[in-house]
Amino acid sequence: MEKIAVISRNQELVPFLDCNQVEIYEKQEGQWLAVRSNSFPAIKGRTIEELRAETEAVRILTGDAKAVLCRELSGIPFSVFNQRGYCIFCGDKADQDTFDGMVKDIEESDEKRRRKEEMIKNAGPVETETPGIYFLDLVQLQKECPEITSKKALLPFLSHTPFLELHLVCAHIPPWLEADTSFEKKVRQKEGGVQITVTRKQC
Repeated sequence: MEKIAVISRNQELVPFLDCNQVEIYEKQEGQWLAVRSNSFPAIKGRTIEELRAETEAVRILTGDAKAVLCRELSGIPFSVFNQRGYCIFCGDKADQDTFDGMVKDIEESDEKRRRKEEMIKNAGPVETETPGIYFLDLVQLQKECPEITSKKALLPFLSHTPFLELHLVCAHIPPWLEADTSFEKKVRQKEGGVQITVTRKQC
């Protein structure tokens, strides 16, 4: 986290449309210091296009800051900053504790996103302590990553991994798996879903 842009009216945090100043803060030797300040004319845009253009002009003043702090940022202005990837914070104070809290929130958010990306990348059954026996809780995986389908989580494994048994926890047996005749499926009802033991059909 390098810099934070504070958007205010003469250093008072007010709603974005009432602001006239951008100050850039940077942490140096444990303290947040204002390193640059730029004023801008009052925002007067009445149409979506005008408001977007004026907001974009303010955004340019934030330079390479990763986060912005304002009293209130919504609608078109929020959309402009959000689409450019800024971390957006709203509050009524721009002090050391606020800046430190913003950094902590960003770091936690980055870590959560990294963990999710890792989970998506490695989505699939994992081998248990018993060689050849794998397990996947599809319910938990899809709760954390709703974008992962049962096919995405299971097909690469079933196609490429030699296994003796695959133990699955699902909300229901996926229809494509139920229809696949190359596997034996033993299904047991359990609270909130089903437990499925999958084995390859023997010739």
